[in-house]
Amino acid sequence: MMRRGLFAPALFALVGHTMGAPAMEPHELFDKLSPSVWTVSNYDGRSRVQSMGSAVTIAPGRLVTNCHVLEKGVSFTVDRENVSYGATVEFMDPERDLCQLKVVGFEAASVEIADSRELKVGARVYAIGSPRGLEMTLSDGLISALRRTEDGSLVLIQTSAPVSPGSSGGGLFDAAGRLIGITTFQRKDSQNLNFAVPSGLIGELP
Repeated sequence: MMRRGLFAPALFALVGHTMGAPAMEPHELFDKLSPSVWTVSNYDGRSRVQSMGSAVTIAPGRLVTNCHVLEKGVSFTVDRENVSYGATVEFMDPERDLCQLKVVGFEAASVEIADSRELKVGARVYAIGSPRGLEMTLSDGLISALRRTEDGSLVLIQTSAPVSPGSSGGGLFDAAGRLIGITTFQRKDSQNLNFAVPSGLIGELP
């Protein structure tokens, strides 16, 4: 699912590591990060799939996705290839469209979260997710703009990296393989206007 619209102003937490991390080749980045990006399936009361999205592993047994991926869901799974785990919602922030899932026995590697202060317009970025349910899809582009509130708080990353329905909740990564955003929606009435929630906001979920 992809959602159109903007989010209300919000302050953001800063999580990250050193500046100037070396860039990776796209195939190296994909090999490292794709095991941490999973498909989210949303089931109704009759155990029928009613929507699908993506999620990123941010800690042992913890993944982050968009709240709109989970709307009206009775139960959820995170899936990759032939592996599936039951998931429960641990934290919700519908205003920022970020939700955290808890998965028992889940051992996928966690991604590194970038410092939002390092983001620059024009930087190369990569999106990994499950557009239209097509698992482990990689696309690339640039940071097109950094959308801020009047007080300067970063609320959206605009990118030219292509996303589609099903990409929601997937990861937007910098060239060093660090998570910079959670892909959230695209403007369907425009060409290649795609948006992600800054990963710095993940630290505020608890």
